[in-house]
Amino acid sequence: MTLHPARTGSGAPGAPGAPVAGAVTDRTATISWPAARPGRDPIAKYEVYRANGAVSEQLGETSGTSFTARNLTPGTRYTVNVLARDTAGRVSWSSLPLTVTTTAPASSSCTVKFSDTNDWGNGFVGAVEVTNNGPAPVTGWTLTFTWPTGWQSVQSGWSATWTQTGRDVRVTSDPGATLAAGATATAGFVGAYSGPNVLPGVFALNGTVCSTG
Repeated sequence: MTLHPARTGSGAPGAPGAPVAGAVTDRTATISWPAARPGRDPIAKYEVYRANGAVSEQLGETSGTSFTARNLTPGTRYTVNVLARDTAGRVSWSSLPLTVTTTAPASSSCTVKFSDTNDWGNGFVGAVEVTNNGPAPVTGWTLTFTWPTGWQSVQSGWSATWTQTGRDVRVTSDPGATLAAGATATAGFVGAYSGPNVLPGVFALNGTVCSTG
């Protein structure tokens, strides 16, 4: 996402430097950036935007060079840019984009434990444990997650149906399988990778983002 402000031009400030992520939780993300070069007038503030489909949405503004976005959705990717605005209202070009992913929630109606149980350098045996923390049984469950990199993949799996599209993985229970309240289901797979094997940290059960164990 690159923003093209309507009031850039002679005397406008330069674009802020590339933003970087600091502390990221399930509901907040702190980003910071190098200060923009002032133009004809001093810089008054920085405006932080996120990509929301085909449009941009302002998350907030600050007079400093860091900003904490709040009330975010757990386990969600956000792409943000920063603009500088001077005291005369002139606006800079946008910074380079930054993508951050909020973490899993501290508590949820489900918990997932994902582990690498046997690794041989370019492949591994993985296991996933899904616990239903809710008061009612879950029938016909689907667990979804996204690999952190493009060089990781599921080769085969058992105790569930494993499918992968791009970096996105779906783990679907056997037809009619029921996960009782308080119960845990376990499934396994053989994975492959060709770079650092960074394990995923965000999982959703039937669309609900789970906590991790």
